Amino acid sequence: MQNKEKKQGIIAGISLLIMAIVAGFTFGYAHSNLVADAPEITLQNLIANKSLFFAELSGWSIVFITDLIVAVALFFFFSSASKRISMITAIIRIAYTLILGIAIIQLFKIIPILSLNYPLSDKINATVTAFHIEQFEKLWSVGLIVFGFHLIGLGYLSVKSKSVPSLLGYLLYFGGISYTFLNTSIQLSLFDTIVLNSIENVLALPMALAEILLAFWLIYFGFRKTPSKIKS
Repeated sequence: MQNKEKKQGIIAGISLLIMAIVAGFTFGYAHSNLVADAPEITLQNLIANKSLFFAELSGWSIVFITDLIVAVALFFFFSSASKRISMITAIIRIAYTLILGIAIIQLFKIIPILSLNYPLSDKINATVTAFHIEQFEKLWSVGLIVFGFHLIGLGYLSVKSKSVPSLLGYLLYFGGISYTFLNTSIQLSLFDTIVLNSIENVLALPMALAEILLAFWLIYFGFRKTPSKIKS
């Protein structure tokens, strides 16, 4: 592998890790703690914790930027395996990122509501806030269907590449199919909430590990000085 490709792998790997850490805080902590089942409580949480909400917005912005960086870097890294498939895979990730960007805009629309001096019990403000949050989650879920196809593309490229272990490729295949299946089920309401939560709990780990393990491998392989044959 050429040095330029190895550098792109390092860029992609570091960006993926940054994204994973930021997304863990942004969605796993901030969003989960701010959003409640009742719209009125959600609005109260947002007003009482504006700094946390703005931190969430900053986090999503970082995720958006790093997603674009990863799309371009992975294109160059996997071009030697298949330039055409690598390009298609990059375009799919960019499409996902644009959908995520549209979803993030829904959260930014909440900012003017938080600056109003209306009572916290104002049902209109609570309803509008809940609407924007629901739109964000729906759009992001649609984006994750697209993201699943991106992981499937990465799985193909990883299996075909001489620089990435085949096991990672198959894990990416599984992660991509899981993302697409789970979020398609959400959009089409194929299962009730309890079943969906159970499926998500089972698939959460492999979905998360797919890209994270790829990130660690890209960084390791990029900094490794002694070349080695990964596949025969």
